[in-house]
Amino acid sequence: MSDLFSLSFPNFNLKIKKQDGTTFTMSYHDFVDHILLLREVINHPEMTQQGEVLENFIKDYCGKMARQEMKFRHQQLKLPWQIDWIWHVHRLHPLAYYNDCCKQLPDGEPVDQKVQKCPTNYSKQYEATPPNLSTNCDMNFVPSIDLVQAVLRQCDFLDKFKKHVLYSWDLKKMNIFLFRQLMRNYALFMQLAQPNDIIVPTFDIDLIWHTHLRYPQHYRAFSIAVCGFVLNHDDSIETNILTNAFQKTADRWKKAYKSHMLQDVDKKILQTSQYVSFHGMDLTSTYNETCEGTTSGCELNDGGDCGLNGGDGGVSSCGGEGASSCGGGSSCGGGGCGGGCGGD
Repeated sequence: MSDLFSLSFPNFNLKIKKQDGTTFTMSYHDFVDHILLLREVINHPEMTQQGEVLENFIKDYCGKMARQEMKFRHQQLKLPWQIDWIWHVHRLHPLAYYNDCCKQLPDGEPVDQKVQKCPTNYSKQYEATPPNLSTNCDMNFVPSIDLVQAVLRQCDFLDKFKKHVLYSWDLKKMNIFLFRQLMRNYALFMQLAQPNDIIVPTFDIDLIWHTHLRYPQHYRAFSIAVCGFVLNHDDSIETNILTNAFQKTADRWKKAYKSHMLQDVDKKILQTSQYVSFHGMDLTSTYNETCEGTTSGCELNDGGDCGLNGGDGGVSSCGGEGASSCGGGSSCGGGGCGGGCGGD
């Protein structure tokens, strides 16, 4: 993790602990890294438009993956934000990404996120068109999804993000209690997942979900621990199906947690809910204040102009994939991701 990143933003390390002792740690710095990337993409519309620029960066991404130039911390520190964006979109499809890596990379292992980008360096990496493209970069690593179409589908998510308070919010002033609630709602959402079913998040939950998907191994381990299988993320489902699935998700949420999906869940309900106690999840936090002005908070208004659900960017269909070997649309290890989910 960059020293400048650490000094610029407060960090909240939230631990989600199950009754069996399994603990997963998630970091506010991971969330900041994601938000900064989204802002950068919005400022460069060529990265969400079909054309030569986008296609060149996708080819460059495939080449770097094939040559294993993204595997280690020192390599990821040098990645331009454009490649990080293409990589991000690929990781939004966790089953496809996992299988692509297992089946096509020389070591048969998924490439995991090791670092967070220094925000001041985000726009100083590449020109609009990447140089030194490999002539065979798309021959050895061919994603099973159409990355051009996957990027284009993110336009709706980005449009909603532009209407969200976090698009312009000073991330140095995030309130620890607000971030804790975001994480709690995400964990509660994940617990509602059922095999061969579709669940649709609110936009706030979807922001956290997308952040978590940036750390593939940690996400897989967390999903198996909470859901019993790897919960897939599918942004290609039709709008009418999304609308119906969101209502069913909201009904399931109300039944399990005795509250509206857009409201915070009462802690007393969590203590008495059979559904939650079955998964035995307790969320605690540690806070390291590294800059001034970190106690101010903001109020998130999920829905409204953003739309109640996460739209094309936040829907899941789960096929009940359990833990097994690489290459089967299933899972392998993971574990905790303290701080920046990183290290070589």
